[in-house]
Amino acid sequence: MSVNVRRFSATARSAGRLAATGFQTQLAGWFSAVPALRLALIGLIMLCAFGAQPGSAAEPFEAFLTKHCLRCHGPQKVERDLRIDQLSRDFQSGGDSHLWAEIVERINAGEMPPEDEPQPTEDEIAAAVGQLDAHIRAGRAARMAARPPVAHYRLSRREYQNTVYDLLGVRYDPARPGELNADTLWHGFERIGSQLSLSPSHVERYYRAAEKVLARAFPSTPVETVKVRKSAADIRYGGGKLQQAWLDRFGIRRPLRALIFPGRMQQALRPHWFGAAGQNASGLYRARMQVSGIRPTGGQIPHLRIGKQLTEEANEGLIELDVLASEDEPEIIEFEVFLEMPTSLDFNVIATDIIDRQKGGHYRNALASPLYVFTHTSETRLLNPTAPKMFDAQGNGLFSSVLLDWIEWEGPIVSEAELATREGLLPPEDATPAVIADYLRRFAERAWRRPVAPPELSYYLRAYEEERAAGENVFAAYQVALLGVLTSRHFTYLVEGDTELRERLTDWELASRLSYFLWSSMPDQQLAAAAREGRLTGGGLATEVDRMLSDDKIIRFIEDFPRQWLQLHRLGMFPPDARLYPEYDAWLETSMHEEVVQYFGEVFRENLPIDAFLSSDWTMANPRLCEFYGLPLPGTETAAADGQQLRSAAGGFQRVALRPGDHRGGLLTMGAILGLTSDGTRHRPVHRGVWISEAIFCRTPPPPPANVDPIEPNPPDSPRATIRQKLAAHAANANCAACHRSIDPLGFAFDQFDAIGQWRTHERVEKGTGDDPPVNPSGILPDGRKFADAAEFKQLLLDDRDRFLEAFVEHLCTYGLRRVLTVDDRDAIRAIVSEAKQQKYQLKDIVRAVALSDLMQRR
Repeated sequence: MSVNVRRFSATARSAGRLAATGFQTQLAGWFSAVPALRLALIGLIMLCAFGAQPGSAAEPFEAFLTKHCLRCHGPQKVERDLRIDQLSRDFQSGGDSHLWAEIVERINAGEMPPEDEPQPTEDEIAAAVGQLDAHIRAGRAARMAARPPVAHYRLSRREYQNTVYDLLGVRYDPARPGELNADTLWHGFERIGSQLSLSPSHVERYYRAAEKVLARAFPSTPVETVKVRKSAADIRYGGGKLQQAWLDRFGIRRPLRALIFPGRMQQALRPHWFGAAGQNASGLYRARMQVSGIRPTGGQIPHLRIGKQLTEEANEGLIELDVLASEDEPEIIEFEVFLEMPTSLDFNVIATDIIDRQKGGHYRNALASPLYVFTHTSETRLLNPTAPKMFDAQGNGLFSSVLLDWIEWEGPIVSEAELATREGLLPPEDATPAVIADYLRRFAERAWRRPVAPPELSYYLRAYEEERAAGENVFAAYQVALLGVLTSRHFTYLVEGDTELRERLTDWELASRLSYFLWSSMPDQQLAAAAREGRLTGGGLATEVDRMLSDDKIIRFIEDFPRQWLQLHRLGMFPPDARLYPEYDAWLETSMHEEVVQYFGEVFRENLPIDAFLSSDWTMANPRLCEFYGLPLPGTETAAADGQQLRSAAGGFQRVALRPGDHRGGLLTMGAILGLTSDGTRHRPVHRGVWISEAIFCRTPPPPPANVDPIEPNPPDSPRATIRQKLAAHAANANCAACHRSIDPLGFAFDQFDAIGQWRTHERVEKGTGDDPPVNPSGILPDGRKFADAAEFKQLLLDDRDRFLEAFVEHLCTYGLRRVLTVDDRDAIRAIVSEAKQQKYQLKDIVRAVALSDLMQRR
């Protein structure tokens, strides 16, 4: 028999042992029920044995292990590097408690011992399991007491960004090069306290960040909002006087337009447009532009990218949008973007079905002539006769292009709400030391998210006094004190506990835990007031949680949790080979990522059952994804403004109905999930199986044995073979077979999707003889149930949705508690699961149950 990794352990000591344990029985527990008689007997024994003392050789579980376990995991034979006879029997220390809990779980599920070993009786099982469970429970109090009295959880970069915005109304991007260090990930989660250390380089960058934030919050000179408008004549034709003369000569009354096509950059923003004072003013900028598109027959929807130029033909995707309007009915697009000034932005049209780079350069150079004039596809008389052909005889575009009429920029913009966060933070110029201390205390209480005692501020007030003695004015000296508050550990860390050990959180600690769980930021004034008045632990918790779930800031949870839970950081880690997948581009990748977030948001807002994560008859898609998936384009209705179409550059995502023939529905068949489990050249069934095990079942398979040979490419003189056929030979290795039997079927279910998530019936094999072989998406689960394809596999998952629910709750709690769960959290997890089942598995209600749970209120 063998034990497997469940993500409940946080100890480094156990990591190596857990990684080496077998996985062949791990998932069977998710697909098989525990016999009712066994549960009844276990419950009876647990009641009798709850107060049992640490084990000895005479106890029932030791006899059970000797008879049924040590043959494979003892001194004579050590499968998967696990010696059960060497596991600690000191349950109070908790060193191996998580492994004992796994053994109990496997025995309960009937997975241990394996079928080919002598089987124990129900009485033997009940006695052994009951006693082991009693020992684990009895040691819980001792393990809790062994935890440090104070826990520190450093804010992630995203949380730091949100916190300084909510505290001071300042926009700051910590992910920019040279800003805060990247966060260490643990299975996709970027907020696990044990992973977020603090190095000297962190400290230095926190100081620089705090200085930048304060400079933006309290600039030495007022920053004015500037509005500039540039027409196509300004941007493309240098004012357009010469070109206008051509229009007049031909009697054309249409205005000049900038024709933006693949391979050519066009100005979108230049810092000097804002004058000497405004070109260095970083902040939020609002843009409006009037655009339309030219789409060739059967070609791609024109896609416009706005960003900093990276190469002669490419720029970064700061703003991405599909242009759906025709040239006769242009639309006005609005968007807001944070800009670190001075900066220059360019337009670029992205297409994957057009000319290569060399020809793109040819077009770019030929069409750069100042004599090249464009107004409308019907006015071909104005085209430069020496330029390459852009339109056919009927005026139809040959390439996806965008027409720009004008663009308008306004910024930097500071809203009234942002200004309100800074109100009353600066003391008057004639403030006495006592007034300064009072102002600093009030600011520190907001920043540190708790009451602050006067002695805690003595260091910062002394720094203020030293600055004043050196000749600085009140404002400059006070900023030094503010800088100290923002670089204190009480700001950059969530601090829970004090010198006296306690199990429960205080109201202030609970307020921070809730706000960083649901808002990824500090408590607002209303939540802080509830903490100050003791209402969170005094019966008012549900009221505050319901308010928080309805607040606009819940969008941060909607964006952050699925990104971390589903490990979306892996999408694009191995860029698809452009030769094999020419249809893949940066906009498609961005759209895939956003589909997951938009889908999660729709399930959350509508409070749908989490069944929708496994299977559904709808998805969220924009035109690019509809084109990729082969779905009908979503509607393009937009609000009217000044008689013209107006829409936001938000990606154009809408809810789209799916048919069975679309082969989509739920998370598992989204392009992002299928892509992040591939390597850029081919799909990876094992990687997909491991991802499903971790994300859907909350189970981490062990790594492969050392020196396992990789799957080799298909030899040119051999028949073309699928990856599955090659894995069959690979899995025949005795060291690999056990794990592959449990992992591979989970990935085989999606073999009809290639490395970028496209549907297929045959697997493309570059080398070898014969035709490309057909794919085989069938499989057998560990409990013996069979499936023919992804649709049937998803139905099996739905049949076991209680197990998915428990895993989903574990992921939520890991995210909310900022730590790896342990065996001591299991009862609390099951209590949340029970509440969620009563709420019909609905997503928002599950999140609410976690927020209100006893687990969230404990240290």
